[in-house]
Order: sequence, then C-alpha cells, then structure tokens
Amino acid sequence: MPEAAGSTGQGLVPGSVPLEEGTGTARKLTGSWATAVSVLAILTTLYHVVALTVISIDPWLFLGFSLGLFWMLGFLMFPATAAGRGRVQPLDVALCAVAVAAMVYLAIEYENMYLRTGFEPNTRDWIFGLTAVALTIEMSRRTLGWSFPVMALAFIAYALWGGALPGFLGHRGYEFDRTMATLVSTEGIFGFAMSAAATYIVMFVAFGAFLRATDVGQFFIQIATAIAGRQRGGPGKVAIFASAMFGTISGSSMSNVAAVGTFTIPLMKRVGYSPAFAGAVEAAASTGGQIMPPVMGSVAFVLAEATQTPYRDIMLAALIPAICYFAAMWFVIDFEAIKLGLKPTPKEEMPPLGRVLRDGWLLIAPIATLVGLIVFGGRSVVQAAVVSILVALAVDFARRRRFMSWKTIGAALREGATGSLEAIAACACAGILVGVFGLTGLGNRFVDLVLAYGQNYLVLTLLIVMLVTILLGFPLPTVPAYILTAAVGAPVMVKLGVPMLAAHMFIMYYACVSTLTPPVALAAYTAAGIAGSDPNETGWLATRLSIAAYVVPFAFIFNPAILWSGSWYDILRATVLAVASAYGLAGAANSNFNPVSRVIMFAAAAAVLNHNWMVGLAGIAAMAAVMGWQMRAARRVARARDV
Repeated sequence: MPEAAGSTGQGLVPGSVPLEEGTGTARKLTGSWATAVSVLAILTTLYHVVALTVISIDPWLFLGFSLGLFWMLGFLMFPATAAGRGRVQPLDVALCAVAVAAMVYLAIEYENMYLRTGFEPNTRDWIFGLTAVALTIEMSRRTLGWSFPVMALAFIAYALWGGALPGFLGHRGYEFDRTMATLVSTEGIFGFAMSAAATYIVMFVAFGAFLRATDVGQFFIQIATAIAGRQRGGPGKVAIFASAMFGTISGSSMSNVAAVGTFTIPLMKRVGYSPAFAGAVEAAASTGGQIMPPVMGSVAFVLAEATQTPYRDIMLAALIPAICYFAAMWFVIDFEAIKLGLKPTPKEEMPPLGRVLRDGWLLIAPIATLVGLIVFGGRSVVQAAVVSILVALAVDFARRRRFMSWKTIGAALREGATGSLEAIAACACAGILVGVFGLTGLGNRFVDLVLAYGQNYLVLTLLIVMLVTILLGFPLPTVPAYILTAAVGAPVMVKLGVPMLAAHMFIMYYACVSTLTPPVALAAYTAAGIAGSDPNETGWLATRLSIAAYVVPFAFIFNPAILWSGSWYDILRATVLAVASAYGLAGAANSNFNPVSRVIMFAAAAAVLNHNWMVGLAGIAAMAAVMGWQMRAARRVARARDV
C-alpha cells in the first residue's frame, strides 16, 4: 500500500491516499520514466476535470478513455512480477501500446458498437472486448493481487461453459464473441461501478490532495487535541476526532491509520493504554472514516451510482449511523480509561482551542463549500468538488500570502489519478462480475432461490447477507465486496420490503468493516505495525470497539428515520436515541462489566434503536438500571479498598 502523505504539499506523493485498500506494490521510478508517469497522471486528472465540467463526451467514450489512461498508469506503476520492480519492462510498454490501440478503436467504432454489442458483434468487436477484459484483469492483478482476477476468470468461464451445469446454476450457454462484447458494454466493465469511479473518485482524491496541501491535516489533529485531549483518556478520544475529520479528505481506513495513527498511537501508549488497545482504537476510528460524511469511501460513490441516488441523500443517510459509531467508540474508550484509572492530559500540554480556531478556521472553508454546495446548493458532486478545489487554492493563498507552487499543484493533480488507480481497477474488474450476472441471469435465479427457501424470514436473510459481505471482504477490496454482494443480496432484501437505499447501505457497512474483521483485518494490521502489538489481538479488540458498525445496519432496516427518512421530529429522535444506543453498545463492549450486565446492555442498546418509542424507553430504563448497579458495586469496592 502506498504510504500516506504528510500534511504539507511537499508530502504529497503519487498514490499517497487512495480511496481503496489494495495489496499491490508500486514501482519507485526515477529519471525519465518517473517524469513520464507524472505527466500521464496529471493529464489523466485534467482529462476527467475537463470532460466532466467543460465539454460533453459520450458516456461510453468517456469511460473508455478513462479506463485506457488508467490501464497505462497501472502497467507503468505496478510491475508484472517482482523482477520488474526496479524499472519499466518491454512488456509494460507493449501493454500500453495495446491500451492505446483499444482506445483508438473505441473512438472510431463506439457509435456502431451501440447497435451491435450484445446482439451481433463482429470480429473486431469481440477482439476489442477480449483485449479490454484481458487488460482490465491484468491491471487488477498488478494493483490488487490475485484474488479478484481469479474470481473474474471463474465468472467468465461460467458464462462460457455454465450451460453444462445442472440445476439453478445452469444456463443456455453463450458464445465467446457475444460474451466478450457484452463484458465491455455499459452492462459490464463500463457499467455503473466504472462510471462512479471515473465521475466521482478521481475528483475527490484530487480535492483531498489539494486540501492536504493547505496543511488541513495538521489543523485537524490540533483541533481534535484541543477538544478531546483534556478528557479522561484523552489521546484515545483525540484519535476518534482526528480520524473522523480526516475521513473528510480520505476514504481509506489504511491511509487514515498511517496519517493519524503515527501521532495518536504513541500518545495513547504513553498515557497507559496497552499497545494492542491503542492500535485497535486507531484502526476502528480510521475505518469509521469510510462511513463519515461528506466524502466517505469510494464505495459510497459506487452505491450512489448503483441506486441512482443523489450523493446529497447518501451523505444525509450516513450521518446518524456515523454519529452512533463514533459515539460508541468514545464511550468504550471512556470505560477503558476508568478501568485503567487514566487522568486527563495536563492543561499546559494542550493547545488552546481558541488559538487553534483563530489560526486555522479558514482551512474549514473548502469542506464547508463542498457540503454547502451539495446539501444546500443542489449542485452536482463534480461541480462542488471543482469549486472546493478553487476555494482550497484561495485559502492557501490567503494564509501564506503566495500562490501554491506549481510543484505542489502538479503533485495534487498527479495524486488525483495515482490515488484513484486501485479503486478504478477494482470497479472495472467488478464490472466483469456484474456483466456475467446480467448475461446469465445468475443473480435473478439466486434471488428466486433464496425467496423460495427463506420465505419471509427477513432477519435470517440479513444475517446471511452480512456474513457473505464480510467473507467476501477478506480476499477482496471494499468496492468489489460490496458490488458482488449487492448484485445478489440487495434484490432479495428489496423483495422482502426493504427500501433500496437501506438495502445497499446495509451491505456497504459490512463491506467497510470487513477490513477490520479478523482474520484478514488490513486496517488493524497497519495499526498493529505502528503500535508494535500483536496483529490478531489488535484486530479482535478493534472489532469489539467498532461494535456499533455490526449492529446499526440492522437497526436502520427497521427504523428508516436513522437513514434521515421521515419528519424532522423522527430524525431528531433517531439521532438522540442513536447516541443513547451507542452508550449501551459501549457497555456491552466494556470488559470491566460482568457478562450478564454486558448482555443486558447489548439488548437495551438494540431496543433503543427500535422505531417503537415504548420499546426504546424500556431499553433506556434497562441501561440506567445496569449503570446504577455498576456504580453501586464500584462504590462498595472503593469502600472495601479504603478499609
């Protein structure tokens, strides 16, 4: 995974803060090849800016050129084998030439291909399809590892020879030429996933790069320290605030860990938290950055495209669950601080909040502009991102009394492409899976099978979808884990009466926390490396700390107000009860409580999230009873200690 950028413009490096978790190892190029890759990356970002704001390009042609540019970046930045890590090899140059040829063919034939693809593709069409599929799979292999490409090849084999399979898995069989042509249509590689990646992700990665060049990262850490540092177990709570705010400029849990954890984890260890707990706090808080509006993670953009939902609605729907998630973490850390007898950080070691705000309040302007234009101005995500980048440049000029250097601007533009590469590879390769689902009808047959056997057992269906998403998230990045599960799981949930947005948000949540769930917990392993702790112990602790992420999705299925749906009163009540539920979930995760108390707190927290206010009141009463009993028990222990 590329290293995280620093908080200054000089710290920006290609691919420093991707929105997707990958496993590839990029080359460290020097000389003319490094210059060539930088120029190509800058041109790629500028292409997306111009094509999305200035000129109008046919959607298929726009996505084709976008993917073609990323093919070349992928082959130049990531080696085919370990032997090629030191330099660009002839194979890479040849693949780039093939990518250019594919782009030229699409530019010449795309209008006619609209009429032929999926029906009567000619020889050139299926050769183009085979070429595009092969280039996409190879780019995915280089950037994301073997798991996803192997799955894509298995799906292609199923499309070609699945007609020989018995039962519901069988289909009528499809010819090679039709299969290849379909996989490069708007129902396959150039479908909704690639559309979301090319339309939104590149713009937001570039926005995050420009924002970090203004030193906003350091401001976030300072303001988090000023607000939360004086609390009991302050550094742990600083990690929550800093990671939540850093999530506005990065949707990657691993980059959040790398950027914020290097500051917060040593502080947590210094005040008395164990290394494993310190790493777990940062991993869980950084994972929350993927569900924290306004930017969230790349999967949120794909969700918006898949459900045809305005991104403004996605942001609002994610707000209350994110509040519940971070509130639960806050309370868990507070319980742990009480257990360890930790004291607040001395006042003299804390930066004054007034001074921090006075010195850095202008840095909030780009984010405020982004949110204002999307939520209140009704502007598109692309327009809001472009204007916010311009505001970031103006803010940097106002603070430094000079224009941002061309070197820093170039680094930010470069990162717009290189930081999106792994997400683009995931979305393009996921399009192959979606294309096979549509071509063979496998998704529909799976839905019918589940409905036939599951009948109306919605809770059972939700449990199955949750487990499948988490399991797919072990070998796959977040985006393909979401896409694959949503292709078969979301229709089942919708047919059982779940609103489409709620169904997709449910799957998105578990796709995000799969990076935190052992045994494959990349965010926790990254944090463990900084903390010097055991990765497995850190992963399980992080899972306990992020308990809200495993519970809240079930709650918003049955209580739509949690997803910002309903009257203002219902939404306000859902917000208040979400915080109350977070307290109960923290009690359930508190190792200092006895098992009976933890079970009661968990049940009470689930009850509080129920849409029935009587059930919610009963849950609050149960939590109050447990806390009262725990406080009395603590006083008895204290008196016995004094005696």
